[in-house]
Amino acid sequence: MLRQFALAVLLSGLVFAQTHTPVAHFEQLDEIRKIECKAPEGFGCAILWDIDLPTRSDMIASMVGGVVHQVSVIFEHTMYTVVYEPPLPRDDRVRRKAHVPAQVVGENLIIRWADGTEWKGRIVKREKIDPNRPQPA
Repeated sequence: MLRQFALAVLLSGLVFAQTHTPVAHFEQLDEIRKIECKAPEGFGCAILWDIDLPTRSDMIASMVGGVVHQVSVIFEHTMYTVVYEPPLPRDDRVRRKAHVPAQVVGENLIIRWADGTEWKGRIVKREKIDPNRPQPA
């Protein structure tokens, strides 16, 4: 009898352990767009969406050191993928979902940082973002 009780307790513990699902909060683009940013004359507000790394919720949002080869920036309902040749140094201001002033000039995208430095890179991909498009279930 005691053995059956111990087995029942053990198995019920395993059952309850499996029913707990981890809660992950995925930020929606609408939530990120609500954040205000100040852009200088001739620039608009953009969002650094991806920096050299694939976007996954469990990855680090920022890195210090190394170089930046490419970034994805959301600017005026379009996601731009920008390549830098030669690669630019990475520092603490380069982080995902940061709001930065940006400007598109021909086939180049310019990002201006708060200290006045500018990153100018070549646009290699443009993707229109349509928030009214039906999303798959």
